[in-house]
Amino acid sequence: MSKHPPGRKRIKRRPGRSEKVRAKRKASAMATVEDLADALGIGLNAAYVLVKSGQVYSVRFEGSRRFLIPRAEIARLTGVAVTPA
Repeated sequence: MSKHPPGRKRIKRRPGRSEKVRAKRKASAMATVEDLADALGIGLNAAYVLVKSGQVYSVRFEGSRRFLIPRAEIARLTGVAVTPA
């Protein structure tokens, strides 16, 4: 018995892809709410509360569900200097 429903193709994962994506995201000037939670040592729900309440500056594009936080804002909150990529 297959784990996938009939008619659906299995996506082939390329080895090393996730490491490349993580490295690219780290070099970006913008961070995700997940990155914010990791940097502050808080949970993901608490990070979303900070972003949605406006306590942490974020950008949300029209039609997008994702919040983006400038890495400089995370540096300001944590007191750690930002190193340019």
